[in-house]
Amino acid sequence: MQISPIEKARLSSRLMTLRDMLIGGALKAIEKARASAEALDIRRRLTGKAPAPQVDPETAAEQAADDGLSDDPNSPNYRYADVGYIPGSRKEEAAGVIRTARAEGRMLRASDIDFAAIEETPREARALVVKSNLFGVVDWEAMKQGGTEPAAAFLMDRVYASIAKEPSEDSAAARQAYVLGLETLRTRLELCQTPKELVATLDEIRDELLGSQLDADESDRYQEITDRAQGVTDQVREIEKGQDQAQNAMYEASHLNNKAQRDLDNRLARGWRIEAQHEQAVRDAAKGYSEALKAWTSLLDQNKPLLAQLKAARSALYQERAEILGVAKARNLNSPINRAWMSMGDKFVKALMFRSRSGSESFARHVSNALSGDPKDWEWSDKKGGDVIQGAPKAPTKKRQTFALKVVDKFDRKGGRPVAVNSTRALQQLCGFRAVQSGNWVLDDRDSSKWHVEQSAGAMMDMADVLGISEDNLGFGGRLGLAFGARGKGGKGAATAQYEPVLRAINITKMNGGGGLGHEHLHAMDNILPGLLRGEAGAADEFATENPELVPEGPIRNAFIGLKRALTEGDHRLPETIKFTPRTYGNARLNLDNPHNDIARRIKAAGNAEAAVMAVDAYFGNRDSAQVLKNKKNWRTLAAAYFSPEGTAEVRLNTGRGVSKYLAEAALLDSSKEGKYWSSTPEMAARAFQSYLEDKLTAMDRQNDYLSCLADNKHHYFPDDGMPFKPYPEGEERQRIGAAFDELFKTLRDGKTFEKALANTALLDSIFGGMND
Repeated sequence: MQISPIEKARLSSRLMTLRDMLIGGALKAIEKARASAEALDIRRRLTGKAPAPQVDPETAAEQAADDGLSDDPNSPNYRYADVGYIPGSRKEEAAGVIRTARAEGRMLRASDIDFAAIEETPREARALVVKSNLFGVVDWEAMKQGGTEPAAAFLMDRVYASIAKEPSEDSAAARQAYVLGLETLRTRLELCQTPKELVATLDEIRDELLGSQLDADESDRYQEITDRAQGVTDQVREIEKGQDQAQNAMYEASHLNNKAQRDLDNRLARGWRIEAQHEQAVRDAAKGYSEALKAWTSLLDQNKPLLAQLKAARSALYQERAEILGVAKARNLNSPINRAWMSMGDKFVKALMFRSRSGSESFARHVSNALSGDPKDWEWSDKKGGDVIQGAPKAPTKKRQTFALKVVDKFDRKGGRPVAVNSTRALQQLCGFRAVQSGNWVLDDRDSSKWHVEQSAGAMMDMADVLGISEDNLGFGGRLGLAFGARGKGGKGAATAQYEPVLRAINITKMNGGGGLGHEHLHAMDNILPGLLRGEAGAADEFATENPELVPEGPIRNAFIGLKRALTEGDHRLPETIKFTPRTYGNARLNLDNPHNDIARRIKAAGNAEAAVMAVDAYFGNRDSAQVLKNKKNWRTLAAAYFSPEGTAEVRLNTGRGVSKYLAEAALLDSSKEGKYWSSTPEMAARAFQSYLEDKLTAMDRQNDYLSCLADNKHHYFPDDGMPFKPYPEGEERQRIGAAFDELFKTLRDGKTFEKALANTALLDSIFGGMND
């Protein structure tokens, strides 16, 4: 029997009430039995199965004690079996094709990719359809052996370098066009062996980009009209040539006339005798000029109608030719190949347009050099090693591995609500996860899987208590997945947990076991919320802490702005390198030994390079006009040089941008390169969130090491020298960041952000896909 929408809503509401009653643990045995029986009956009715037969309370109690799940790992009803699946099988297969091709350095063709499958998850499609995955490796050695000239290959490499790392637009059509463009470009360019052939091919591609390529009939008509127009132009030029000759003759006659008159005037001025031949010369010159002028003007009048007729005919031919091009462009500008070239980015387009003012000047120089035969050898290709992949993954450095965060040996939980979760399905329902997935080890290690499920449930409930946001909202209505030892590679130095933004899944490693669930959940919230609030899927690389502008205007965006400021802003200076030349050193002595202005006196009085550069910054303040910034840079360089030993070429000082102590310490872990890993804003936010959780739980006389542990700098040391390193905020900054988190979660609670966003199931399914995707 089909259930009406109103009845379905009523039953769903009642089922949620029963679930809360059962989880709460306050029911007596007989009440629990009745509630369980009613819940089972409602679930059968909602799923379309026959209603459960009526049973007496004692029988119901027995059924409640037996939840239908097995402790046997080989049973299909094993209580810790996977529920849901994080990637779809067809999507996973399509993604595997791309990843395999990348690992093999093989170029992918459009026909190799199941676009319909990967587009089921647009976030994953965006991450997969990028240059580094699709382009493959160019075999320069094979080209060399095949007779390709080095100048042609070098120019080809510059074309490849101009291609954007990802499609120019975020759409399924643009991604498909991008793949076609990469395949077509490599196929066509790598057939060229000389610079001349390559440039001709680029000109063809430019015409395709502009939509000006013609079909066979159009090309014949276009050429015929061009030939006719050229014939008319030749006639016009011949007539104008005759007019130019007549005009030049008139100019020459005018010159002779003027000269004869000047000669006569000169004789008169000197008092010389004027003879008849002198006067005759003037008359002859005047007559010659008059005749030449008349001949020229007469020819102009004679030719004027004919020239007008010819130029009108030529203009009509040009118009007819333009109409042919217009029709072709209207057809071609949205053709697959046109879209392919447009999808490859502005830099690529400017390279193709190197002949025009809007084109790339640097690429135009490469073309000119290549056509001149430069470079003449293959030395440049040796440095590339045959690989032009951009953005390929790199192995973590030794230092990065060394700075791994610690976890406790024994995970304690103190206080908090009791955990009544005894299966992966129960954990999924508790938090509204899309899926709970485990590695193959769960079949052989029931105790570990039981432990992870129970610890995760307790951690999520404790985090919910701290944030004031119900745990059933923290799975984002089935949009966040959780995995135990199913997705990471483990090994020495591996992270205890990781968040995968493409698939929106948190993975907890089996052996290191927790301690980072809160850290990774902040990453998930940071990544999922912006798109959710905009009513869009959002990109995998979107994080609100890094770019609050991703969040719609309003209190939530303001709260993220406040959090970012608390994380990053302060009075501590980052290190910077200031370079100078011997000439700079001499100029510093000239200006500062005997200072004649206020800034020079301030610099000399500073006493050392760091204080001197800071004095320059204080003098110029926040003024930011181009001239002020130029002067400021010059004085900073002079200040650094003045207090440096003669012959020094550079000095490293703590005079960079003013930041928080937290960011300054994080940048040190990144070898003073801000924004790499430790000092990236999302990572700083996630570590600070751990501190926040632990501080909040401590204030409540509670503890949960699985949620977060050791988020205090006193626990972390460099292995070599025993000195502490500082991955977490401390002191006043820790309190300030905690207050910013308080404001963020208060804003989310006050605005009922989760409730409103997750209530619209249809919208969520349209953005992220359904619960079973």
